[in-house]
Amino acid sequence: MKIMISGKGGSGKSTLSVLLAKALVKANCEVLLVDADESNMGVRRLLGAADSDNLMENMGGRQSVKTELWSETASQTDNELFKSGMKIADLPDGCVAEADGVKLLVVGKIQNFGDGCACLIGALSKTVLSKLDEGDNAMVIIDAEAGVEHFGRKVDSVCDLIIGVVDPTYESFMLSVKMQEMAAMAGIEIVFVLNKTDEAVTEVMAEHLDSDKVIAQIPFHKDIFSQSLHGKALSTNLPEVEKLGHFLKRYRKPVNLNVA
Repeated sequence: MKIMISGKGGSGKSTLSVLLAKALVKANCEVLLVDADESNMGVRRLLGAADSDNLMENMGGRQSVKTELWSETASQTDNELFKSGMKIADLPDGCVAEADGVKLLVVGKIQNFGDGCACLIGALSKTVLSKLDEGDNAMVIIDAEAGVEHFGRKVDSVCDLIIGVVDPTYESFMLSVKMQEMAAMAGIEIVFVLNKTDEAVTEVMAEHLDSDKVIAQIPFHKDIFSQSLHGKALSTNLPEVEKLGHFLKRYRKPVNLNVA
């Protein structure tokens, strides 16, 4: 199952991606966490994984990826990454780091002045994810870039479910509406997680979201905030996220999605 984690910058989507990946490992799933956000450098740190090549570097850089992607569309490539039925174990060893049982694949990053736009990274993400056959017990968690650009690149079209992370900001409420519209256009189920909640904001957040689409509410947690602030790996288990992990392990469409 491929699950896209979406939301505005600062909503906590990367934090949720890491915590959810760890919760799914505890639920006896094989988990691949895909960092598809070309500008956020924090997922590896939050997971506590060692450095490794990103996929674009491993393939020889931007120009090589462009050539491979063109060849893939013309059915002229021998690259295993672009062949249907690829397994998680087939990903290049130099690109896959592991921590707490979670495998991490970083697609690519904008790191230098003049690197160019991120469209190529989005195209690479979509192509590799479309070819990946994760099997019955594996969960692929994709940490998307902030906003809705991944919808424009149709990366979501190769996913089974989109989770929108909503924090207590009006911008996040408005983005949730746009995400729901775009998910409907793509024909992909979307559900929402309310993040950084407390009693004072939960009622306001509920006014802006369909309760049937909200599958979890995660309260603001001082330890999570402190670990992130100090650049540490996340080591706190949240029962709300573990419950979400068990729900996703059982997820099959159509189901009653309201488990909050």
